[in-house]
Amino acid sequence: MENNSIIGWIPWPVAAATAAWFGVMAWKANKNRVVWTIGGGVLGLVVTTIVLGLAQATFIPFYHAEMHPFRVKVALLAILLVTGIGWLFTGSLHRHAPRPVKPPPAPPPEPQAKPFAAAPKP
Repeated sequence: MENNSIIGWIPWPVAAATAAWFGVMAWKANKNRVVWTIGGGVLGLVVTTIVLGLAQATFIPFYHAEMHPFRVKVALLAILLVTGIGWLFTGSLHRHAPRPVKPPPAPPPEPQAKPFAAAPKP
């Protein structure tokens, strides 16, 4: 059986943290927490596994000591990528600055014409 020493356990805590992050943001935005939590977990798991799998496919260690620094670098890259993609996907959950309040409209100007003079009484 192949030793999967680069990917290892790293995707699982990243997926759990992403799921918690999405869930908290959905809770604050009064959206469906369950759907957002599951989506965040899947996003974290998939993106991290793909990044670490591609890194493992391109890495040929000459020494066993090279594996740990490479694993840390790739894990940080995966976390940054999950954070960036997650930030884009949760755009509807972000708190946006309130729009500036417009002042109420000014009252209409009073008419400039003089009123008609009253007709003389007979």
